Amino acid sequence: MTDLTKLLPYSLQNDPFTVALTEAFEIQNTQLYDEFRAISNLYLLKDAPSLLVDFLAFEKHVDFYERLTLEEKKNVVRNALHVHRKKGTKFALLRVFELLNLQGHIEEWFEYGGDPYYFKARIDVSDKGVDDNTIRLLERLIKTYKNNRSWLEVLDIILTSKQNKVHIGTATLTGEEIVVYPYTVTNLSTNAKINVAAANTANVERLTLYPKGGN
Repeated sequence: MTDLTKLLPYSLQNDPFTVALTEAFEIQNTQLYDEFRAISNLYLLKDAPSLLVDFLAFEKHVDFYERLTLEEKKNVVRNALHVHRKKGTKFALLRVFELLNLQGHIEEWFEYGGDPYYFKARIDVSDKGVDDNTIRLLERLIKTYKNNRSWLEVLDIILTSKQNKVHIGTATLTGEEIVVYPYTVTNLSTNAKINVAAANTANVERLTLYPKGGN
């Protein structure tokens, strides 16, 4: 006996037709509930595949979609209608930043004494990092959701590091170069035999001595 048949009057609980009809209704009701739950999950995008999210983004006219994670895509698709209703307001800009897990702040001209209809945007991208694509995405978001008569004067991008410890490693490599040339003899000693020839020629003089007193 099913749960619904227990609710039947006692007189009908023994009627085969009524019991069969009640059981069939309960089966159909259970299937319908499962389908409703599946549709609800698709609407909330809990288990929706990426391809379905892409289709829904196109159907809901999501103005930005590239370079987002699957969860970020689900967030913007899930809130697309609400954001579109607020488009052109400060709330819409801040809501879009929030959907992308960005901490954004908008300061309008009369809040900082600037020229009329100008505003400043300050966005913290510490958790996402920043590159040229991120900057282009932020500029596109601001241009899409800002008021048409408002002009962006300054876009401040805050990027901080949450790393408390910085590890620095260094290495020093030293050496010397030694060049060995071929051995060169610097002190030489030698023994040699030298033959020297000399000749002397002298003139001969004759001296004659006579006796004393003689001729």
